[in-house]
Amino acid sequence: MKAPITLLTLLFTVIFANAQYSDQYNTGTFKAGAGYAKDFPGLAGAAMQVEYTRGLNSFMEAGIGMKYSNMSGFPRTSTVKEFTKAYSLDFNLFFLPLNTERQKLRIGGGYSFSFYNIRRTYPVYESGAIEKVPTWPTHDVKGRIGGLTAIAEYQYSISNAYSLGMRVSCYKAYDQVLYVGPFVAINL
Repeated sequence: MKAPITLLTLLFTVIFANAQYSDQYNTGTFKAGAGYAKDFPGLAGAAMQVEYTRGLNSFMEAGIGMKYSNMSGFPRTSTVKEFTKAYSLDFNLFFLPLNTERQKLRIGGGYSFSFYNIRRTYPVYESGAIEKVPTWPTHDVKGRIGGLTAIAEYQYSISNAYSLGMRVSCYKAYDQVLYVGPFVAINL
C-alpha cells in the first residue's frame, strides 16, 4: 500500500511542479459537487466531491480530489439494512477531447484510496424455539482499500471565473460505486 501512495505522490509533485513553469496552461480549477451514488450490490445514497485540477497542456489535466459517500439500502435481502460511509482521496489524469474557451469535456481515470466504515445487521434465529423470532445484532467493519477510477465530465463556463458541469464516475469506496452529479467550478 505504501508503494502506490509514494509513486502517486511523486508523480503528482513532478506534474504540478512542471505545470507551474508553463505560463500558457498555468490555470487551475477548483470544483465542488454533490450527487447520487449507487453501490453495485444495491446501496444508494449521496456523495459529495471536491477536486483541484491543473492544465498540463492543451489536451491534458491532472487533478487531486476528495469524496465522501453515504449510502444505505437492502442489497442482499429485504430484511437486512446495510450502511456504508466512505472517504476517498483521488489522484486523476484527464484527456480533454473538447477544450474551448467555454466548454471542456474530460475523460480520464486515476486511483482512489478509500477509508470506509460499514454497519451491517444479520438476522439470528434461536435454535429450539417454538416460534422463530430473529434478533438483529449489528456488525461494524472499518477498513481501507484502493482501486481504479473512471471519470467523464462536461464543464461549461458561464463567466471567466465560474463554470457549471456534470460528472459521471465509477470509483472504489468499499465496493465499486457509480456517481452521477453536478458541480460548480471556480476557474483560478
